[in-house]
Amino acid sequence: MVEASRIMPNIYYLGFKSGQAFQYLSNVLLSGDKQDGYPHHLGDDTANHTTNMDSSDSNTLFQDVLQQIYHFPALYSHWWWNLVKNDPIHVLVETTLILSILYILIARSKDWRETEEFLSPQEEEELLREWKLRGRAPLTPQQQQQSSNTSNSIKKKQRRVVVHKVHGPWMDVSVGDSATTTKTSSKANNNKTSTTATAGALTRSKKKQLQQAQTTTTTDTNVRTILNFATYDYLGMCSNQPTVRKAADQALNTYGCGSCGPRGFYGTIDAHLQLEQAYAEFLKVDGAILYSDGASTCASTIAAFAKRGDLIVADEGIYEPLRTGVSLSRAHVKWFKHNDMQDLRRLLTQIQAHDQKVKRPLNAQRRFLVVEGLYKQTGTIVPLKELVQLKHEFSYRLILDESNSFGCLGKTGRGVHELYDCPLMHDVEITTIALENGMGAIGGITVGSDEVVEHQRLSGSGYCFSASSPPFTATAAIQSLELLQTNKETTLQPLQDNVAYLHHKLTQLCHVTLEDVLLVTSAPESPILFLQVADIPETRDLDELLFLEEVVQECLMHGVTTSNNKKSTTSIPNEFSSMACVVESSPPGIRITVTASHTHEHLDHCLRIFSESVEVVLNRSQ
Repeated sequence: MVEASRIMPNIYYLGFKSGQAFQYLSNVLLSGDKQDGYPHHLGDDTANHTTNMDSSDSNTLFQDVLQQIYHFPALYSHWWWNLVKNDPIHVLVETTLILSILYILIARSKDWRETEEFLSPQEEEELLREWKLRGRAPLTPQQQQQSSNTSNSIKKKQRRVVVHKVHGPWMDVSVGDSATTTKTSSKANNNKTSTTATAGALTRSKKKQLQQAQTTTTTDTNVRTILNFATYDYLGMCSNQPTVRKAADQALNTYGCGSCGPRGFYGTIDAHLQLEQAYAEFLKVDGAILYSDGASTCASTIAAFAKRGDLIVADEGIYEPLRTGVSLSRAHVKWFKHNDMQDLRRLLTQIQAHDQKVKRPLNAQRRFLVVEGLYKQTGTIVPLKELVQLKHEFSYRLILDESNSFGCLGKTGRGVHELYDCPLMHDVEITTIALENGMGAIGGITVGSDEVVEHQRLSGSGYCFSASSPPFTATAAIQSLELLQTNKETTLQPLQDNVAYLHHKLTQLCHVTLEDVLLVTSAPESPILFLQVADIPETRDLDELLFLEEVVQECLMHGVTTSNNKKSTTSIPNEFSSMACVVESSPPGIRITVTASHTHEHLDHCLRIFSESVEVVLNRSQ
């Protein structure tokens, strides 16, 4: 028996002998008809003598190899026990690593995500119905002839509008005809007529301002001053508050224009930190994080928390930035009907039943509800009380976008969560706010607990990889917040009064004068008033999109600017099949936005022009 201290030299000797044996076998196999592996020109005697020598050497070699293999377990056992006595910690660490590697390679656990999921009967029926209605997807996009004709007609009706200046509820614009750029006498007469109609219901100072603005002309457009009912500057912070502009000018002189880098590197300035602290204190949360623009706030926040394998349940009516965030997250997505809590409960119940079927643990998947507080596309308000009850019942986290409700809803303008008395961080875990609407600035913030905020400083793509917002825009947002807190009589109160006034008058107008051809479908508290074509016999043969576009253009030519929704759908990847799930993102309609800068005289003028425009277009279409 060889001593244990000679284990390593014997292992080297075993390897050496194995190499010699392998070389000998290779020579024998490659020697052709001679089995000795030596050159053929040698004599037979020499060859025979060499063969005998090689034969004896090979026997001794194989015996040595077999002997080393036979004694190797005993040698290794002695070496291992000696190592245990001399260095037990080394043996423990090495043994743990070896066992871990063997466990990873052999014992593979079964993941619930790999469980074969079968379609429910309802899902099968839905896919079959979609296949029958739509058929196979075309290789190239194809449009129906009717929609193509409608689109061409809308393009002919649209006019090129260039905004030169916004001041209070007014804005100076250049309106040109997209179909013809040649200035004709009939166009000048129409402009003169619309000028007279516009000036009839305005104050003397505004009449004079309008007349002066209309004297400036170009080769193919006229510069005009019109009432602005298409802005989202609800509180007039950007267009009607000189203190905000003064604060921005001072910051521009102090800091310069840009911030020269992302927040995580060298783009953080004290104005950014002051903004985050001010908004966190106003909303009574642990902290806030500032993004450089409102759209990236929504998209980056959702993608920072929801990842591949997670579940997002979203409202069909959310607007584009939220849809972008949902798409970037790569999570499983399910949609419920807009503001339909019964449909949401049905969907959450189905998901819960499926979890029980596949034995999915409760904490195996992160799940989020994604909604808007005030929906930009429809002007409706989320029923937050019922939504929070479902959230707690089914254990979901809530992502609430307050971009259009912040500064407009609630007693102090904190948003829809204040309107429904649902505290942040308890009922709403993650809240996103765009500062480009109510605050009249640029950028966006996400507020919540310290965990929510600090997680985004390394995981929010818009925070890590985009240049931070200019300091003067952050200063403007801080000044706007101070005005909201201290001067409610010039900001929040006039806005809410105007919203209530116009909603009542417009509803009455649609019911009495317009004979319910158009219906106000937005919420009574919403500064976004949304009108849709009613489903009545008088409108069955009406080209809805073309009708709405003509009404908007007719209002524009008479000095009132509004905006319209074109019906659009969004294709979302379907979790259960290769076909995309088509979701209606915005219904067709007309949007009229109210601001604190408007007076009741402006609102009455808007109602009159709108009523006349609808009647003109209806008579034209008959």
